Amino acid sequence: MGFKLAFDKNLGLEFFVFKRMYYDKSKKIFFSSYNTEHMIDPIGSFILIFLNTNFENDEDCRSFVFWFCFETLYYRKHPKIKKTNQNSSTHLSLSFSEFNKELDEIIKEYKEEFLYLKYTLLKNLRLPYDTDFFKKIGEEAEFTPEDIQNIRQDEKKFLEDKSIKYNETEINEFMEKLNIQFETFGLLFENIDISKYNIPYYFESEDILAIVALMFKEFMSDTHNTIRQCQNCGYYFVPSNLKETKYCNVEYENTGKTCRQIGKELVYKKSLKEDALLDKYRKRYMSLASSVSHYGTDTAIEKFEKYKKDGAIMKAKYLNKEITPKEFEKWILDSKK
Repeated sequence: MGFKLAFDKNLGLEFFVFKRMYYDKSKKIFFSSYNTEHMIDPIGSFILIFLNTNFENDEDCRSFVFWFCFETLYYRKHPKIKKTNQNSSTHLSLSFSEFNKELDEIIKEYKEEFLYLKYTLLKNLRLPYDTDFFKKIGEEAEFTPEDIQNIRQDEKKFLEDKSIKYNETEINEFMEKLNIQFETFGLLFENIDISKYNIPYYFESEDILAIVALMFKEFMSDTHNTIRQCQNCGYYFVPSNLKETKYCNVEYENTGKTCRQIGKELVYKKSLKEDALLDKYRKRYMSLASSVSHYGTDTAIEKFEKYKKDGAIMKAKYLNKEITPKEFEKWILDSKK
């Protein structure tokens, strides 16, 4: 069994059916169940899981394969075993050492394929990606100078023409191993109540890359959909509107606040660190505020209130380049007199 994928476009949902691996502690074996797992989420959800997997890291890559596609990649690697298991009631079962050995070999063999698709998606989303990776692939594939020139022309056209949402040819290259089924009752066996949804057909494939590419095309078919990378944590996310394109809604480093909530604060702190004068301005502000809290004298309060009022004006002038850095620094120093 490979993967099944369906969409309810009215509700904006994707239905992803897959088989995962399980571990039996008592027997110390890894096995795949006869039953399948399924995810019902907004269209584009699994794309985010894929993009947010660090396939450059072997452990992250192992985790993705374990949860979603070990069995299909194992049978792709061992077609004879697949044929034997298909003709019997046996499902995949491996000892602890066998499983880890196979998983390591799968990662070594297929890691580059995951990276190739991930960087292709990022390129088509106009997000940063490892350009050296494609140069390496091009060298290994021994492209002719004419091939390379055509590829570069296509990339240039795509980057310059914003009306082109993505390079459909590039994405279609991953979708050769897809079958379409119009008899949707097959989804009932995956515990999906099709009576609740408008699913006219579904797709089948034993290639996880084909499934991900199809998810991407369906997500991008809505002209309003896009994916951004959070400027705080680097997490890929779907912005809820055009104003929320910089920060994701994921909690930032156990702060109790999301990147969206804490974003402006972090940017400001970063600007203070990078700009020595803003840092000096902030330290003087904190020093005066401290004097008020410790002493509370009329003089301390007066100095603080004056600095706060005049400082807002001087800081704005400095940021707007209405005064020079030397003038801003002199004002800060003069406030100590």
